[in-house]
Amino acid sequence: MIAMGGSMARRYPVVRTRRYWQAAFFFWTVFIGTLFTLWVFAHMRGAEPAVSRPPGVEGFLPISALMSLRFWLSGGGVHPVHPAGLAILLGALLMSATVARSFCSHLCPVGALSEWLGRLGRRLMGRTWELPRVLDVLLRSVKWLLLAFFVWATWVAMDLGQLRRFLDSPYNRVADVKMLLFFAEPSRLTVAVLGVLVVGSVLVRDFWCRYFCPYGALVGLFGLLAPFKITRNPETCTNCQLCTKVCPARLPVHKVSRVRSVECTGCQDCVAVCPVADCLSLAASRRFPLRPAHGVLLAMAVYFAVTLGFRLAGHWRGVVSEAEFAKRIPEIHSPLYTHVGGMAPGEAEPAPRLEAAH
Repeated sequence: MIAMGGSMARRYPVVRTRRYWQAAFFFWTVFIGTLFTLWVFAHMRGAEPAVSRPPGVEGFLPISALMSLRFWLSGGGVHPVHPAGLAILLGALLMSATVARSFCSHLCPVGALSEWLGRLGRRLMGRTWELPRVLDVLLRSVKWLLLAFFVWATWVAMDLGQLRRFLDSPYNRVADVKMLLFFAEPSRLTVAVLGVLVVGSVLVRDFWCRYFCPYGALVGLFGLLAPFKITRNPETCTNCQLCTKVCPARLPVHKVSRVRSVECTGCQDCVAVCPVADCLSLAASRRFPLRPAHGVLLAMAVYFAVTLGFRLAGHWRGVVSEAEFAKRIPEIHSPLYTHVGGMAPGEAEPAPRLEAAH
């Protein structure tokens, strides 16, 4: 097994470039999460927050964003409660539909953490483990079952009226706060599951991403549409198989002329280790390869173009006001802020749907 730690980043500029972006986005996410935590707990104490609510926290509301996507595609426009969540979801989907599933390897903070835990495992034990093939295939189906369930629940089981009522519901208006409290006040089951995922990620490379992440499954489907995929020139290939040995998705890169797999994240680790110039590349076709660093920058450009477009259009900050949050957060444990089977209770007088703030 080829070493995939810091030494690889030092040897190969494209790996270093990708990891810089990955680390920067991870720590930016931590910063956003810290601001949001301070803001929420100030409101829970009934105090005036010293910081503002960062809209980027809506990136941790993928189910709400998936529902907002359906609402938008159905002609309802950008729903104003969590517009940044929709922007982040669209950015992830479109960058992955440009450079194969690149969100997972370039920007996803959970993917970054999973990758770092895997490197920790290799440092502690000298290697990470690969599960037996049958178990590997069975576990990989879990993320697809989870994705199928969420798509069914949000796109099939709900009609448009139910969808609108959920998006306008008190629960959805404070879904970001509920998400924070889920981790800040975890049950024993939550702690146990998180513990298994952390230990599993140390022992098995990309344990969460490979087996359980429905978000990764979704962007993987969009990655199949990507024009820029890992492309191999069989005429210059020496069959050294370094590309296959280094592939985090365990794909047989040395056997195919073009990697068409939902598991490929476009990380370009295979391109980095290839000893033959231009044998492997990120390309729309063999005649139009990208320089490795340009592939990273293209993926970044698509994501930030989408999110910047939402900002410029006034669809970044939601319409739930500071005063409304100040009223709702102290009563967050009320039955009003629960949901059963995707249905959330409403209010006697539904909260108004205002125009998105500009």
